Amino acid sequence: MKKTSLLFFFLIMMIHPAWASETQFVFADIKTGQAILTADDNYFNRMSAAEIAIRSRSATATKTADDLKAQYAANVLEWTDQEKAQITQLVADNRKKLNGIASLLPAKVIFIKVTDQVEGGLPHTRANAIILPLSDKPLTEKLFYHELFHVLSRNQKARHDSLYDLIGFKSCDFTATAEIQAKMLTNPDVPAEGYYLPVTIDNKPSAIMTFLHAAYPAFNPEVKGGFGGHFGFGLLKLKVSDGHCTVDPDPAGKAQILNPGTVPEFFAAIGQNTSYIIHPEEVLAENFVFVMTDKQGLPNPEILARLGTWLGLK
Repeated sequence: MKKTSLLFFFLIMMIHPAWASETQFVFADIKTGQAILTADDNYFNRMSAAEIAIRSRSATATKTADDLKAQYAANVLEWTDQEKAQITQLVADNRKKLNGIASLLPAKVIFIKVTDQVEGGLPHTRANAIILPLSDKPLTEKLFYHELFHVLSRNQKARHDSLYDLIGFKSCDFTATAEIQAKMLTNPDVPAEGYYLPVTIDNKPSAIMTFLHAAYPAFNPEVKGGFGGHFGFGLLKLKVSDGHCTVDPDPAGKAQILNPGTVPEFFAAIGQNTSYIIHPEEVLAENFVFVMTDKQGLPNPEILARLGTWLGLK
């Protein structure tokens, strides 16, 4: 490269530094979407037979992960020009804010369009992709930022401990019992690693972990709420020793899944900014939305302040 050309290049980069790190937002075609949705990752590798049955809407727990992959592959859709235009404009309208966190995001974020046969029609993420179900409504800023947080969090996996510690959660090596393993329901947006919150229960030091679980052994079409109606949520009581978490059973040897309302320290830690409390990742995703949209008047603005600092925005 000539010296004059090199000088010109550096001058341009000084004028437009965002060019070096601006995240690309692109739309997946069917083949690309299929490759991402059928990948062997911490989503498929963690699934129990019950949750495969629920996701595949099977009345018996006989379906396999390969069956579910085939279902997902058959339900990826092409984006329409109108949908692309709306989302592209949303990104453009938020580009200045996005450039402020570009160093935390992957170089490329992919939008995948699917039917409600993928993850029950719930928006979610896999790898560096945001998966959105077919809808006649435009993508909102709130949903965009919520899902983008999961992509950002996954891209910053090495910083998860400091991220979750913003609301008091600590990392641990979690060993599930057979009872718990059979009930676990995989959230594609959260890491496989365990995170616990130190609390006091019955005046004794204890610990809990958020626990999303299958409320039924397979899909039941009579359950109200469809796919989402098959979820159960509680706080799993734990014992923690030297960074290792194990289930703290009751006298009969059963796992203790507590009602969140009975553990006030849980709400003291996560705050009252959101009711979406199924995992610290989701609590933080909602607070990320509030940071990026400059939401005011929330009960716990200190959480936004801590998250903003972690993001490098404040």
